[in-house]
Amino acid sequence: MTTTKHRKILLSIVPMALAVGAVAGCNDSAPSVQAPPATTTKAATAQSTGDSTGDGVPTVAPTDSEESSDTGVPTVSQAPTSATGDPAKVCTTDDSYSTPAAVAPSTKKAKWGKPLDVTQKYEGTVTMTPAKPVAKKAAEDDIFGPDDGQVYLLVKVTVKYKSGNNSVFGGTDFTLRDAANNVCDFNSIADIVPERERFSVVTIGKTKEKSYVGTLVYEVPKGQDYTKYTLLYLPGLADNSDASVAWTN
Repeated sequence: MTTTKHRKILLSIVPMALAVGAVAGCNDSAPSVQAPPATTTKAATAQSTGDSTGDGVPTVAPTDSEESSDTGVPTVSQAPTSATGDPAKVCTTDDSYSTPAAVAPSTKKAKWGKPLDVTQKYEGTVTMTPAKPVAKKAAEDDIFGPDDGQVYLLVKVTVKYKSGNNSVFGGTDFTLRDAANNVCDFNSIADIVPERERFSVVTIGKTKEKSYVGTLVYEVPKGQDYTKYTLLYLPGLADNSDASVAWTN
């Protein structure tokens, strides 16, 4: 069975190969680089870069981005690193490949199955309603299935046009976080849902489709209370990670 890590390794092969080719092409024409003068010392390096450890490695002072907001809502930098942990207990997605949505003071919240209006920048307003999540086991021959100890979690989302211009939506605009705030792995290729039923890129508006229903597929630990998970929506044109809407119990 191909795991989530295997899929991400395959996705990283092409950019790595291109990077190697670019370096090889530069070696034929780039001038050689002279070694730094022998008088350069660790002390001089530390003086130019800030304080250092005893090994000459400069230390990094904490930044304001590591602090929480006045409302107590943690910033993105404080969110758990989902790449670690037991996949049979928590979601373990490596979220360094994208910017997952996070709950912010401005986020509108509702319970699963309740509608919320979403207005996109430069676009229109729609009403979005996700059904309660449903867990399903992967078939034995599902090579794109979840890791051991995990199952698929399906969330059917209904989007209806309300007003304004056309709006574009895609499955990757959503983020699912577990009860510990870890980001869950989004799966867009599994056969657990027919391709025509998966939430794909769609345009909703006055001159387009007035409504759309699509299913989001995630990989999560089995045997959890999935109503305590949080589904967030982050518009594609957003300039930060603050989710506009979120659903949970």
